[in-house]
Amino acid sequence: MTILRFKPAIGGGEEHVFQLSKKLADRGHDIIVYTSDLATHYPRVSYLNEETIRERNYRGVQVRRFHASNRFRRYPPLKGYFRKLMKEDCDLIHAHGFGYFTSDCSALVSAVRRIPLVLTTHGFFPVTAPTQPALDSLYVALSRNWALKISKKILSISDSDASQFKRLVDPNKITVIRNAVDTEFWSKAPSRVLHAYNEFEPKIGAVGRLTSAKGFQFLIRAAPSILKEIPTAKISIVGKDFGYLRELQRLAEEMRVSRSVSFLGELSDEALKQFYFGCDVIVVPSLHEAFGIVALEAMACGIPLVASDAGGLPEVIKDGTNGLLFKTGDSNGLAEAVISILKHPSTAEMMARNNEKDAVKYSWDTAAELVEREYQSLLDEE
Repeated sequence: MTILRFKPAIGGGEEHVFQLSKKLADRGHDIIVYTSDLATHYPRVSYLNEETIRERNYRGVQVRRFHASNRFRRYPPLKGYFRKLMKEDCDLIHAHGFGYFTSDCSALVSAVRRIPLVLTTHGFFPVTAPTQPALDSLYVALSRNWALKISKKILSISDSDASQFKRLVDPNKITVIRNAVDTEFWSKAPSRVLHAYNEFEPKIGAVGRLTSAKGFQFLIRAAPSILKEIPTAKISIVGKDFGYLRELQRLAEEMRVSRSVSFLGELSDEALKQFYFGCDVIVVPSLHEAFGIVALEAMACGIPLVASDAGGLPEVIKDGTNGLLFKTGDSNGLAEAVISILKHPSTAEMMARNNEKDAVKYSWDTAAELVEREYQSLLDEE
């Protein structure tokens, strides 16, 4: 497995590779994750601590970390990565993330060593890995004849994600294997559930990296309308700051809702689960979302969802069944959806039950089995 960043770095791709690696190892495969020492790389570079970087095993997953240069923040190269991967004893390479050094370098190794390459895209470059407009166009043009062409199989995590790549490569190379969630963990209620819902103080939650792409600015802009209808509502946003916290705080002040909006920072999985179970609705207001692991986590916890119609979110959230959708970037639509759920508890309860039932369809065991089949089909061709 190769990916630019890996846990404990935060992100949907990082979680995907971790869970998939564990499940494939459980099925008897020898998995090694090749990655960097980065905690974040854009908009600012930060590194994991030295102890984590030195460890060759992360919670049961073998890992090899390489130092990432901070000279090219949006496309950081990894020192020694190519040389080491050229020598690694492996049957195939599974790269994660379209438009990153780790995937492009994996394609080069695949071509030189004639080892099958599988690429899981995790979104379409340059939306997920922006550089500059001219370079974006150049990269996509080159990728048509390189990383995508070299890949024997391309896996997409949603139909929306797949549609982007069907314009660039033979559609027969592409298979959709949807993201998954650890339903056993997320569906088990914590011992102390501090559920905030009552008619006086409903709790609205949102989770994700604090970047403009996650769309929390639209939730804050929706806050005045929500508070006008439900004055005691509280909005809590969980996530590590990726350079956007001050802007969100400034916006909350500007909208005069700072007393009703709180930023809780990064939480452990256990604390995050407690947070989910304490919410009456989870909002996913992303501008771009290949799939949305946060939506799956909230589903497994049985929480109604309000989400933008960006990317793969409508494939998970069925409007009126397990949540409500609004047009991406539409703060008024977001506010209306949140108010509707909070003012109709019977509908919210129906959505919560549907989410609990639907979440079991997105298991990592199923995802690992489907990925394993793709591996085997490629190896059988060799």
